[in-house]
Amino acid sequence: MLIALVSTLVLSVPAARAEDLAKRYPSTMSWSEQGLDWRCDPLDVWQLKSFSLEFGKDFELSAGKASVALGVHGTNVVWAVVFPEQPATLRAKGRPGDGEQARTIFLRFAPAELARVFPSKTVGANGDPWLRAQAGKIFRRKIGYDWYTPSGNPTIVPGGVTLVDLDTAQGKRRFYKLDSGAGQVTYLAEFESQPVPADAPVAPEDAERVFDEVWRAFDAEYANFVSLPKLDWRKLGDEHKKQLGRVATCFDLAAVVADTLVPLEDLHVWVKCGDDWLPQYSRERPLNGSWKACEAAFGGFNDTKHDLMWARTEDGLGYLNVHQLGDAGLPAAFDAALESLADTWGLVVDLRFNGGGDESLAQAVAARFVDQERIYSTNQYRSGPGHADLGPVLERKIAPRGPWSYQAPVVALFGQRTMSSAESFALMLAQCPQVTTMGDRTAGSSANPRHLEPGCGITVNLPRWRDMDSEGHPIEHVGVAPKVALDFEPAQFTASEDPVLSAALARLRKTPRGQRKPGKP
Repeated sequence: MLIALVSTLVLSVPAARAEDLAKRYPSTMSWSEQGLDWRCDPLDVWQLKSFSLEFGKDFELSAGKASVALGVHGTNVVWAVVFPEQPATLRAKGRPGDGEQARTIFLRFAPAELARVFPSKTVGANGDPWLRAQAGKIFRRKIGYDWYTPSGNPTIVPGGVTLVDLDTAQGKRRFYKLDSGAGQVTYLAEFESQPVPADAPVAPEDAERVFDEVWRAFDAEYANFVSLPKLDWRKLGDEHKKQLGRVATCFDLAAVVADTLVPLEDLHVWVKCGDDWLPQYSRERPLNGSWKACEAAFGGFNDTKHDLMWARTEDGLGYLNVHQLGDAGLPAAFDAALESLADTWGLVVDLRFNGGGDESLAQAVAARFVDQERIYSTNQYRSGPGHADLGPVLERKIAPRGPWSYQAPVVALFGQRTMSSAESFALMLAQCPQVTTMGDRTAGSSANPRHLEPGCGITVNLPRWRDMDSEGHPIEHVGVAPKVALDFEPAQFTASEDPVLSAALARLRKTPRGQRKPGKP
C-alpha cells in the first residue's frame, strides 16, 4: 500500500538531471571491525530513471523508473533499498525466481562500488522522503545474513560481492549472492518464506486519535523542551498532522509520529510499530575503544556472564569492563570480581561500551568505590502545562556498600557510546576521590521514560525528566566530560591497538612503586 501510494506521487515529479552518487557519498571504508551506525535522511532518497543489475549471462534484474533509499555511515553507503514504480523483472537462469517480478530490492555492496550499482546516468534528483521508514523496516528485517553484528548493525561488504534480496509479486523472498571474485551466483533458499509482511490498515479517525494522543503526552510531560527554545511544538504538530492524509497503514502512521518527534533531537525517543522500529533521531557517536584490543591487552577476559568482563595485568593492575546495565546478577558478579582483584594497586573501570540500562545496578557497583554518601546527579520533572514548568530539583545519591571499598587509584573510561544510565554511572565514579575519569564526553541522553501505547500496535518511548549533574548542569545534548580528555581518530582503534586503554594503563603505571598499595584496605 505504501509503495503504491509513493509511486503515484513520484510520477508527478519532473525529469531531473543526472546525479553522481559516488561524489555525493565518497567511499572511505573498505572494512570494519565493529558494527556501524547508519542514517537515512530525507536527502538520502533518490529518483532513478531506470535500474538494472547484471551478473554475467546468468543473472539480470531490470526495472524502469524507481526510487532508492540509501543507508549511510559517514559518507559510506552500507545498504540500499530500491522501490520500482512497476515490479522489476528477474532473470536467474537455472535458479529459483527466474521470471518473477520484484516489488522491493534490498542491496548490499562495498561502498566503493556505489557507482557500479547506480551509474550517474540513471540517477535523477532527490526522491520522496516518505520512503525512508519503509526502507528502514526492510533493512531491519533483512540484515541477518552476513557482514553484520548480533545487535543488527551492518559492517562492510567486501569488494566484488553484491547481496540481492527481493520480495516478489509472487509472494516469495528471493536472495542471491553475486560474487565476482568467484564468478558465482549463489541462491540462498532458507529465506524464501520470509518476505516482509504486509502492514495492517488503519482508519483515518484512528490515525488522528493516535497522533493527537502522542502529541499531547509529550506536550504535557516532556521536560527537555527548555533545551530547545527555538522549537515551536504546536506548529510542528500541525505541520506533521497534515501528513496523515497519506497514511493508509499502521506503519505509515508510526512513520508520521516518528518524524514529528525527530526535531526533539533526543536519543531516547523512539517509535515502534509491532516489531518494527521507525527511523529516529541519531547522530554519529564514534566508539573510542576496541573490544578486541582490550581483550588482547590482557590475554583474554574472565566473562562473568552478567554484563561484566574482568582481567588483570602481570604487573598487578586490574580491569573491569561493565558493558551493560541489564543483568540483576551484576552486583554479585562485580563483588566477586573485585575480591579477585583486591590485591591490585590500580584499576581500570571501562564504560565505553555501555549503552545504559538500570541505574540501580550502576549504584550498586559504584558504591564499592565511594568513601561516603555523595550526591552524583539531580533531576526535574514537569510540574505544569507550560514547557518551562519544572518541579523541584531532586537529588540522587550514592552511599558505600559492602565490607570494603577499593582505595587504590582508579581510572574510569567513557565516551560517546556511554549513554543513559551509564552516564549516571560515570557521574557516580567521578564523585570518588581515588577515581580519574578519562576518554571522551558521554552521549548526553538520559530519560527515565514511560511507554505510550496509543493503539494501532504503536509504542512510543517518552522521556520524562531533565537530568543534570550534581551541580545542576544539564546532561541532555551535552554529556559528561572526563577530567582527562583523550582525542583519537576512529582509525587509530584496531584489533590490536586501543590508545585510550593504553593511556589509562600508562597513567596508573606512573604511580611510584613505593606508593603502590593494594585496593583492599
